[in-house]
Amino acid sequence: MKEVFIMKKVFALVLLFVLLAACANEELPPSPPAPGGDSIVGKALAGMAGAMPAWAAASKNVMVTPAQPYYGDGAIITVYDYDYVYSNGYLFNSKSRTWEKFALQGEQVKEWIKGGALGTVPIDANKFSVGSNYLVVFACTTTGSEWDCNGGKWMLVTLNVMGSATGAIPEMADVDEFVLNKEIFPFTVMSTLAEKDNFLDLNVIRYDAKYNESKGLLVLVHVFEFNDRVEVDKTILNPELFRDIVIKGWQAYKGHNVALFLDQTDHRVCIWTSGKVIVYVETFDNGAANKEIIEAYLEKYPSDMVKPAG
Repeated sequence: MKEVFIMKKVFALVLLFVLLAACANEELPPSPPAPGGDSIVGKALAGMAGAMPAWAAASKNVMVTPAQPYYGDGAIITVYDYDYVYSNGYLFNSKSRTWEKFALQGEQVKEWIKGGALGTVPIDANKFSVGSNYLVVFACTTTGSEWDCNGGKWMLVTLNVMGSATGAIPEMADVDEFVLNKEIFPFTVMSTLAEKDNFLDLNVIRYDAKYNESKGLLVLVHVFEFNDRVEVDKTILNPELFRDIVIKGWQAYKGHNVALFLDQTDHRVCIWTSGKVIVYVETFDNGAANKEIIEAYLEKYPSDMVKPAG
C-alpha cells in the first residue's frame, strides 16, 4: 500500500510539472512599448486633437461605461474579442501631464489577461479636466502564426468628462432595492453600483448591475430612477434620446412592450419603462441571448411603455 501511495504521489507531481510546463510554454504576445512613445510623459499628447499620435491606434472592441462620466463616477472599461489583453492600461492625468497605470482584471497569464478584460477608473477631479480625457489599452489576436496587436500600438480611448453632476447624491444602501443582486442562472453578479447621471437637463440616479456567465458573456443593467413619470415620458419620447429607438425597435415580449436595438458598438440593448424608472439591459455580444436577465427584470419592473406615434 505504501508503494502505491508513493507511485500516486510521484504521478501527481509529474502531472503538475507537465501542467506547469504547458503554462510556461504558452505563447504570449510581445510586451507593449511605453505609451507616449519613448517616454510616458504627457507632452506626447500635444496636438492630440488634430491627429492620432504615431504610437497610438483607434480603439476597437473597447467599451467605456458611462461614456460621459461625472466626477465621482467609476468608469468601467471593457476590452473584448481579443486573445490577450495587457493587464495594465494607462490613464492620462491632465493635471500632472503624465500617464498613470491602472489594472485590468480577468484570467491572468503572466502579464496578460486571456480573452476579455475589465477595469474601473475613478473619475477624479485631481486627474481629469472637464472635456476630453484619454486612456489607453493594449490587446492582441493571432492571425495564423503572427500576432496582430493593432500595429504594435496602444488603443486610445476618449472620455468626455462632464464635470460635477448636479443631481441628488445616490445612496449606495438603495442599490439592492433597484437591481437584482443575486444569481440569475446561468449568470452570476459581478458588481453593483449607484451613480449620478443626467439626460439632457434632467438629473437622475443610475443603479447598475453587471452579470457574467461561464463562457464569458457580459450583461450590464442600468436602472434609471427619475423624480416622476413626467420625466420618464419626457426622456423616452425625446427624439434626441430614445423616441426613434423605441419606434423602430418596438416588440412585444411575453406580454411586455420593449424596444430592442444595436447600439453604436453593436451591443444588443433592450429598453422599457416602468413607473418612474427606465430599464436598460445591454449585452456585450450582438449575437448572444440574455433572456434570463431580461425576464428577471421584467418580473421586477413590468413594462408600461407606450409606443410613440410614428
